[in-house]
Amino acid sequence: MGRRMRRIGVVWTAAVVGLCVIVAAGSAQETLTRKSYVGDLEKVCRPGAEQTRRAMDGVRDDVHANRLKVASRKFGRAASIFGRTIRTISARPRPAADTARLRKWFTYLKRQESYLKQIAVQLRRGREIKAQRLTARFIHNGNLANNTTLAFGFNFCSFKFSRYG
Repeated sequence: MGRRMRRIGVVWTAAVVGLCVIVAAGSAQETLTRKSYVGDLEKVCRPGAEQTRRAMDGVRDDVHANRLKVASRKFGRAASIFGRTIRTISARPRPAADTARLRKWFTYLKRQESYLKQIAVQLRRGREIKAQRLTARFIHNGNLANNTTLAFGFNFCSFKFSRYG
């Protein structure tokens, strides 16, 4: 009978510890603050922002020198980096008080990714004017995204056109 009691004790202990872990995880999500959210996202965005800056290095010169295929590859690479970053940060838990604002922000970010892809396609096809129009939309959309999350104080997760050429 001693073994059976020990087994029951072990099972109950494991159940209590498991329940405590679940409760702690739930309360951690509930107390997610904007400041901790920003800190978490900045850690993810920083490498992507630096990779984007390197990938887009000299793209303006490429377009001006009519090296559109080279510029197209750079925009395609930037779209890939940007998309990967968006997927990573959109999977993170969000502060409950900012859910609607962040949903709007992610809509703008996904639209920016789409514009980057479209710019790459237009440059590949030799349509420089169409790519310029899309670039203007890309910049405008980035500014809208920044305005949506101005209160967050993002650095690497905010749109900065200087990273794109």
